[in-house]
Amino acid sequence: IFTFCPVFLCIGSYEYPSPPPYSYRETTTIEQPGKCQGTAFLTTFMVLNANKIYLVSQPPIIVAGIFSSKPTSTICPSCRQHITTQVTYRLGRLSYLLCTSLCMVGCCFGCCFVPLFVRIFKDADHYCPCCQFHIYRYKRL
Repeated sequence: IFTFCPVFLCIGSYEYPSPPPYSYRETTTIEQPGKCQGTAFLTTFMVLNANKIYLVSQPPIIVAGIFSSKPTSTICPSCRQHITTQVTYRLGRLSYLLCTSLCMVGCCFGCCFVPLFVRIFKDADHYCPCCQFHIYRYKRL
């Protein structure tokens, strides 16, 4: 009734291969002096077998805050420092819209250019004061 089946014998006597040998792992943290009041940027490297270096990245930081045209306290996603943003103002849609509408109304003798020079009508760009990373742009319109 039973016949000789080499497949049956192979399945029953299958041996799993041994796992690869574990390597020597060492984690090194290198501190680089930062631009902000003595802070340090931390970079973590993992050394495997002392001949290859891999950079271990950190999880991203999601900037969640209420931004306006004023400096805001937040955490920089680039250097991961707790900072108060540095604000620069740029011309935006509202500036150009007010300038053209004032020109169409009849203020053609220089009054129409006032929205191009007043901060209230400009967009605000938030930068990190430590690493100069662009964090957010507050658009007026």
